Amino acid sequence: MTKRKKKVNLERWKSFLPYLVAGVITLALVTIGSLDKRNSEVSLSLSSFAANNYDVSTDQLSELYVVADLSDALGLASASDVASNYIITNTMYDSGQTSAGKLEKPNITNITASRGVIEYTVAEGEDVNTIASKYNVSADDIRWSNNLKTTDVSAGTVLYIPSTSGIVYTVKSGDTVENIAEKYGSNAAEIIALNDLEVSGISEGIRIVVKGGSLPEKERPEYVAPPVVVARPTTTYTYTYLGNTSQRENIEVIGYFYGLGGPYGAGQCTQWAWYKRQDLPNMLGNANTWARNAAAYGYLVDRTPAAGAVIQSTSGWYGHVGYVEAVNPDGSIVVTEMNYGIPYRVIRSTFPASIVGNFNYIH
Repeated sequence: MTKRKKKVNLERWKSFLPYLVAGVITLALVTIGSLDKRNSEVSLSLSSFAANNYDVSTDQLSELYVVADLSDALGLASASDVASNYIITNTMYDSGQTSAGKLEKPNITNITASRGVIEYTVAEGEDVNTIASKYNVSADDIRWSNNLKTTDVSAGTVLYIPSTSGIVYTVKSGDTVENIAEKYGSNAAEIIALNDLEVSGISEGIRIVVKGGSLPEKERPEYVAPPVVVARPTTTYTYTYLGNTSQRENIEVIGYFYGLGGPYGAGQCTQWAWYKRQDLPNMLGNANTWARNAAAYGYLVDRTPAAGAVIQSTSGWYGHVGYVEAVNPDGSIVVTEMNYGIPYRVIRSTFPASIVGNFNYIH
């Protein structure tokens, strides 16, 4: 019996031909792009660019991304080298030095931060507000990213600025993108995309931008923990201070306050006054020198009480300070003080109008 030859379905093969050609081209691109460049005369590294002023076209940058992505997907042995090359080049790209579609020599020397982080050196006369307007982010974004309590910053200081609204975060051991996003109110996918973490992932010590993120209140550098109040007796009584301050009236013990912090001695009158007026300098000394030193710093010091002023006496070895809560219509004042005889204890009392002129007031 004669066997019949199978008829080749040319039409079916023609339909597969474009996919076959595309596959061959992709494989060639991956193979060539993922060759180990460590033994090459020109390594794609920041040091080589800095030394030789090499330019990299944006087409090459796109090619590196495709090669890195495919190398990782196919599990090639050189995938880590390819990924490293892409990250380095992308870091250069985000340094802001581009011209006519070219990447110019960058002025950066390390890759401890993702491409979403801008490293900025403060110029003379700048503060956080002016820098924030330059990069279209908020002053809080910059303050929180750099652990700054205020917007004041010295020339020459290096700041880490988010390239979009959010915070710069330094990755800690055990962090994941998901828990960072949840803690700081961001989105994991947006963090990955903004910081190019698809290939490299996060690692301890690298700085990333948490897009749209915000620090929880207790992590903010300006946060002051509330005082711990142990007791609040309601007894009201009259007490006479045996010194040059004569009489306080209607003294009320409002509590014992621990954990106020600050630059002055714990439990002392100066700690309470500073807690109520944290704009004051940290170097005013003992209570009996506060008025003199505050005046030297440019604060108004006089004998006229006002709500919000620090009241100061020079009597005794160390003097005494308190805080004016209110000025009453009859000219008397309401004052709170710590360590009026007992450390950490805070009292509220009324100073009659007849004695308010015995004290200095720091406004």
